[in-house]
Amino acid sequence: MPLQRSVENTDELTFLIKGEVLNDPYSLAIYATDASIYQITPLAVVLPEDESDVQKVISWANKNKISILPRGGGTSLAGQTVGASIVLDFSKYMNQTLEINREEGWVRVQPGKVRDVLNDELAPLGLHFPVDPATSSRANVGGMVGNNSSGTKSIIYGKTVDHVLEAKVLLADGTLLHLKNKTREEYKTVAKQDNREGKIYRSFAEIIEKNKALIETKFPKVMRRVGGYNMDEFLHDDNWNLSKLITGSEGTLAITLELKLNLAPLPKFKSVCVVHFDALLDAVGAVTPILKFKPSAVEILDKIVVDLSRENLTTQRHCHFISGNPEAILIVEFYGDTMEDVMDRPMAMVKDLQEKRLGYAYPLFPQGPEYEDVWVVRKKGLGLMLGIKGQKKPLAFIEDAGIPTQYLKDYIDRTLQICKKHNTAVAMYAHVSVGVIHVRPILDLRQQIDIQRLEDIAEDTFNLVMEYGGSWSGEHGDGLVRSSFNERFFGKELYQAFKQIKQLFDPANLMNPGKIISNQTISENLRYGANYADKTNKTEFLYKTEQSFQESVHMCTGVGECRKLLGGTMCPSFKATRDEEHSTRGRANALRMAMSGQLDEEGLTSKRLQETLSLCLSCKACKSECPSNVDMAKMKSEVQQLYFDKHGPSIRDKMIRDAPKMARRFAGPLSSTINKIQSSPSFKSGLEKIAGFDKRRTLPQYAKTPFYKWFVQNEKLLLKAEKKVVLFCGHLFELS
Repeated sequence: MPLQRSVENTDELTFLIKGEVLNDPYSLAIYATDASIYQITPLAVVLPEDESDVQKVISWANKNKISILPRGGGTSLAGQTVGASIVLDFSKYMNQTLEINREEGWVRVQPGKVRDVLNDELAPLGLHFPVDPATSSRANVGGMVGNNSSGTKSIIYGKTVDHVLEAKVLLADGTLLHLKNKTREEYKTVAKQDNREGKIYRSFAEIIEKNKALIETKFPKVMRRVGGYNMDEFLHDDNWNLSKLITGSEGTLAITLELKLNLAPLPKFKSVCVVHFDALLDAVGAVTPILKFKPSAVEILDKIVVDLSRENLTTQRHCHFISGNPEAILIVEFYGDTMEDVMDRPMAMVKDLQEKRLGYAYPLFPQGPEYEDVWVVRKKGLGLMLGIKGQKKPLAFIEDAGIPTQYLKDYIDRTLQICKKHNTAVAMYAHVSVGVIHVRPILDLRQQIDIQRLEDIAEDTFNLVMEYGGSWSGEHGDGLVRSSFNERFFGKELYQAFKQIKQLFDPANLMNPGKIISNQTISENLRYGANYADKTNKTEFLYKTEQSFQESVHMCTGVGECRKLLGGTMCPSFKATRDEEHSTRGRANALRMAMSGQLDEEGLTSKRLQETLSLCLSCKACKSECPSNVDMAKMKSEVQQLYFDKHGPSIRDKMIRDAPKMARRFAGPLSSTINKIQSSPSFKSGLEKIAGFDKRRTLPQYAKTPFYKWFVQNEKLLLKAEKKVVLFCGHLFELS
């Protein structure tokens, strides 16, 4: 049954702004998910061109009491970027670098700036924005701030909140705030103002003062904590910067328009050592002795990820460093000012591990191609796991706990026991250096028994995290998956303080409601569910590896690698348009929604679905570059065949199909006349209306003399050349 939705007169927005407004069912379906397990159809999607557009949308939403949800790359694993709201997608237009100050080491950017694109611009200056989530190739800086992202190097660089200097934000009522560092006296001066800004400064200080003792005792004492609001940032510093409160607030307090970010010098020298283990828990236990050698990162990959890396088309050529069949590997990276430093420390570490009988292989690489190979495998790990063949997938719902490293081995052991108790296998990877190992239970949420396992495993693991004094979210945030645990995790009084902060900034509850402050249970609004069902269609291709056409669609889990802008080929149509619909992920979402009957009665034979697939070049880049090996070209061919079987080919399709036949007819004596006719503006305009060929295109010119006749006439001249070329001529080349 098609999803119920209301656009709430969002067509009005089209006349208010310069940017784009999308509110057709297919566009809404494409934005109904991110990289999480959730799905909620938005009311509309707006792609603002500038701040003026954002202000007009916010004003309209406030007037109509409709909520707003900011979005960037849509790579959230917790469901922060899905909701029944107007989605503001900043990635297409508001993605500029506004100012770089090399001397002072900062940059000012718009929220839609992609992290890796920013660092590509900064590299010639010897600087970088050092926070590096695995999704950095497509993660937007605004989203990283909203989520308070971390990444592999957090042991030396911390979290995003440690690098946000200023934020220009817009509240739901239209108030514009410039949030930056203020001394105690400067803060008090603003707090005395008789306006909206003054009230926020004044009331927030009162909330912090009232809850100081609770913040001190209830916030976990681990560096990796991003759940709730960042009240702990205001305890031990005389200078207060409210941009640190906006960081990690998941778009629930304000819309970010500009960010001023701290930069760090690029490391001078780097190396990486890959420590191999026969037992997973031995790898986890080795963290404590490794940390004394001051690495810049320590990442763990379990056997599932290692084996998938060896099998995957994209990563297998990078796996030369893997020795034997390890149950786990630790990727240990070192930064330093000299080559000697980054080689001596890991060699000393290896000696220490060997003396402790930890590990069995320790390949070491200085910065270079082999070093990069190691990090390719690490960064692809998430997508590789999600691309496991079959109906069960490694899911993100208990994966983000941050545990004191001295308890990490025991915690992982007991978490594995919990999953075993619930008859559930797991895969794991991530930041063992800071006590964050992403444990992903492997489930199929189309089965009621696995939905129950989701709830039970989450409950048991939550209690375990509380026992060890850890954080329920170490970097992926609260979103829809963890917000309902916040009251129990922080206690009723601090949870009430969170509500007061939300009320202070957003009294009408229009900013991304249902995140951080939420009663939604972990199993509500699932992308799949016990009632999910795909319609079956006769297929032309065999799907031996994927098992079926439907499962080939489900291989896309939303990680968004197809949205990367630097390197590789995937996805050329997204790189050209910056439209989510023309990414591999966007097409896969449309296919999934269509084949499950959530869009219209025509399903996979819908004309609108053909439009979504139209810019797919069938280049097969996704087949090799997508970590899940999604083969959109194959799926497009299948769906086109279904469409043609029902509707027959269009005039455009017939013209392309019959191009060789037309060339044979029009080449020769008629060519000059035909070429003149089809070059005329009136002919091109008519062809555009009838067949959809853009009138700006130059149509093929038919040859007066076919190529083979021309070749015979010029054969003697051509054969004088010293080198010979074999030329295979098709019909069009022959006759045009």
